[in-house]
Parts: sequence; structure tokens; C-alpha cells
Amino acid sequence: MIVATATDTAYVELTGVMLASLAAKAAGDFEAVYVFCDGVSDADKKRLAASYGLPNIIFVDLTDDMAQHFAARPVNHHLSRTAYARILMPLALPEATGRLFYIDCDTLVNAPLAPLANLSMNGFPLAAVDDIAHQVPERHAKRNRDIGLPDAMRYFNSGVLLIDLDTWRRERVSERTIDFIASRGATLPMMDQDALNGALQGHWLPLDESWNMHRRLEKGVYKGDPSVWKDARIVHFIGQVKPNYTDCNHPARELYFEHRARTPFANVPLKTKLGRKVEKRVRRLRRFAGKLKRRLFGG
Repeated sequence: MIVATATDTAYVELTGVMLASLAAKAAGDFEAVYVFCDGVSDADKKRLAASYGLPNIIFVDLTDDMAQHFAARPVNHHLSRTAYARILMPLALPEATGRLFYIDCDTLVNAPLAPLANLSMNGFPLAAVDDIAHQVPERHAKRNRDIGLPDAMRYFNSGVLLIDLDTWRRERVSERTIDFIASRGATLPMMDQDALNGALQGHWLPLDESWNMHRRLEKGVYKGDPSVWKDARIVHFIGQVKPNYTDCNHPARELYFEHRARTPFANVPLKTKLGRKVEKRVRRLRRFAGKLKRRLFGG
């Protein structure tokens, strides 16, 4: 089994802390970790490597050939085009066999990954956890309707994915997902997650929610039993407010700081609301400049 994630300049710290947790909790459970990078500097790659602290880390820069599949796809204020990279990973790593464990950079590994290596996939190309929207039937049904799925069909969160590479490639899941994106245009509210669910149409294996424990912020509060975070194998900080923000009140935030303390990001100031607004405007300007460059010069 291999592990893979994707990041860009906005999520370098989160990626570093996730890698630190991966090394602390699951070292030896996989052959290598691949970090797909979009515009990440050499200096930041060194910080990521130091955060992980083990030699089996490989950085893969997103190429123009890879990016062309999703360069014009919808993005939003806290998800960039790197969200689509997971769709192409099985094709971008043709030498990889067995299983690929994809994990979002805004997660923490809190348990060994070894159980996933021997999990029976029952012929499915993908195993994942139901999205938290399933707890609200109306929200779940709307999410499915937005991408043309039956109201009651299961819909997974794409932040943690266990991929059987042989089955995925044989069933051409990457190609089918790219075709689904092209067919929907800009009507993908949940971006890559909608695309994968739309392409697979329920053809995936459900995992226990502890493999992707995520909760929605409701009116500024994380509701529910806080003890679920202690038992989570993977903690996923979904939404706009991340644990390295000054205004974050996530129940698992202290776990984030425990791992952060062992990385080069330990003393980096937390991000304020004002600072994030400035970053957001800079990213928008960069995206605009990139689109203008493509229109003027092609590519």
C-alpha cells in the first residue's frame, strides 16, 4: 500500500502536520507517501520532509498535462484545483500496484493504517466513508439531486479514499470521472467529491466513520459527543475554519497542536481572519492571472 496527498501554497502547514501524524501513528504500514504539489516551493518541500522525518517521501509536481484536465473546473474560497488531483493519482503513478490510500492534507492520522491493507474490497474500486450530510436526509437528497443521483443513494466524503489500483484502472474510474466533470460544466457544488460520486453512482465500499471522522460546524459550534474524536482513526477538519486559525474551536484542535509541535511550523503564528482575507484575495489574483495567461498564450 502507498499513501498519497495533495497540497498547494495555502495548505503547506496543514500538510506538514498531517505528515507528522502519519509518521507517528502509521510508520511501517505503507511503502511510501507521495505528496502532489501545486506551486509548492523547494523551501516548503524541505519543511514538509522535515515534518515527516522519514526517507520514504516522494514529491510529485502537478504537470501541465495533469492540470489540463481540471484547470478550468470550478474552485471556491477554501478548495483549489489540487482537490481534483486525487482523481488522476492512479494514472500519475503507473508503477504503483496494490492499494493507494488517499488522505486530505487537513486531516490527522490517529491510528495504524495496517487494517486497510488486508481489508476485503469485495471487487469495488474504492472504499470511503459516508459524508456527514447523510445525517440530514434533506441535505443528503439535495446533494445527490445536484449531480443527478437518486435521493437515497449513498454519497461519500472524498477526504479519505482507499483505492484498489488494479480495479480502479480496469474500470477506468479516472477517465469516467473526468468525463463526468466535462458533462456537468460548472455545476459541481462539491467539486471533486461530486465528480467521483457522480461517476461511481454508489459503486463503492462503505468504511466505518472512524476512518474519516468529520463534523459540520453548526452556528459556530461542533455539536455531538466530543469523545468520538479520541476514538477516530482519521480526524478530518472539514470546512473553512482550520485548526491553525485563531478562531478555530474544533474539539480535536489540541491533537493538531501536539503534532504541530514536532514540525518546523511549531512557532508559526496562527492565521487571523484579516490575514486569511488578504491571502484569499492574493489567490484570486493569481487564478485570474493564470486564466489570462492561458487565454493569451494557450496551454
